[in-house]
Amino acid sequence: MTKEHDLLDHVKTLMRVMLISERTPPEHQHIIKFNPLDFHTLGMVRAQPGVRATVVAGSLGIAATTASSVIGRLINRGWIERKQCTGDRRAYELNLTTEGQRIADAIHDQDIHDMSVFLSALTVTEQDELIRLLGKVARRVEALETEG
Repeated sequence: MTKEHDLLDHVKTLMRVMLISERTPPEHQHIIKFNPLDFHTLGMVRAQPGVRATVVAGSLGIAATTASSVIGRLINRGWIERKQCTGDRRAYELNLTTEGQRIADAIHDQDIHDMSVFLSALTVTEQDELIRLLGKVARRVEALETEG
């Protein structure tokens, strides 16, 4: 096998573990069905209150119509609210509702727990090196995205 195949296998394993744990956190069993776009959108609005839908679409690399569908679904569930921007009447800001905040916080806490489990397999020095190397890869990917 090549390094690329090995890396792909490892990434798939980590993603599978994360997806399984996010599907059924105890406090949300039967409340949330895992949907990566929903989870990422909630996370973005959690991190950037008042974010606009166009920023969500661009950050997630999805079409504006797809972002609109995701946001509409989250609004219908009562997790996000949309309000018109004061400076631009055509634009809307997105914010979490109280329930949306609770769910977004639970998802974030689960993600942090997953990272803790992953890092526990390594020494502190190895953890630092892994984070440094993944940061280097992430910066390269972001640069390629920006270049188009």
